[in-house]
Amino acid sequence: MAAGGKRALFLDCDDTLYHNGFKTAELLTVSIAQYCETHLGITYEKSVELYKQHGTCLKGLEAEHIPHDREHFLETVHRVHLDFGADARLREMLARLDHGSSEVRVFTASVASHALRCLEHLGIAEQLVTPERPIIDVKSVEFRSKHHREAFTIAQSLVRVAEPALCTLVDDNWTNIRAAKAAGWRTVVVGHVSRYGEPASGLEEADHVIGSIHELPTILPEFFVCEHAQQSAAALARAE
Repeated sequence: MAAGGKRALFLDCDDTLYHNGFKTAELLTVSIAQYCETHLGITYEKSVELYKQHGTCLKGLEAEHIPHDREHFLETVHRVHLDFGADARLREMLARLDHGSSEVRVFTASVASHALRCLEHLGIAEQLVTPERPIIDVKSVEFRSKHHREAFTIAQSLVRVAEPALCTLVDDNWTNIRAAKAAGWRTVVVGHVSRYGEPASGLEEADHVIGSIHELPTILPEFFVCEHAQQSAAALARAE
C-alpha cells in the first residue's frame, strides 16, 4: 500500500489496452461524422471542427446548442466493427494485478458498452470489470471530456482515493495525459510516438513512456503481485 492511503490505476481502453494502428479510432470518427450528417444535418468538416474546438464532438454540440439526443448519439456512434482478438499475454499480465492494495479501473472517454465490447474481444472483461469495479466512462464523469482535468477529479472521487498523487493514468492520448498531470496524477503514455508521429520523449507531462501495455509491470511494479509471492500462494493452495 502506498504511503498516505489507497492508490488507483486507471487504464484507458482504445489504443491503450490494444493497438490496431488507430483503426478503431478512425472508424469512430467516420461513425460520428455519419451520425451528425444523418441525424443532425451537420457536415463532416463541422463535426471535426467541433471535436478540435471542444475536445469531443458531443461537447461541441452542447457548447453550440445544437439540438441532439445525447444518449442516442453516444450509443449509436460507438457501434463500430472491432478487428482485434484475444490477447493471452495481456490476460497473463492482468492476472498479476494486486486488487487487494489498489483500485484498478478502466477509464474510457467513450461509453461503457463500447469499452466492454473491446474487453470481451481481448478476453479480459472479467479481469477488469466486476460489479464492484465498473467501467468509468463519459457518463460516469458527468460527460466531461478526458481533455479536461475535471474528468480526472471526478474519477478520483469515484474510487475514493484521498490524494491525486495516488492516482495513475495509463493512456495513449497526449491531451488526456496533460489533463491528468494538471489534475495532479501520475501518468504513463503508451506508444513511443503519438498518433501523429511525434516522439513521446518530448511529452513533458508523461512520467513514463512504454511501447505497449505489456510493459506496465516493469515501470509500475507496485500494482502487481510479484512472481515469488504468486508461486508461494500457489504452492500453499496445492498443499492444502
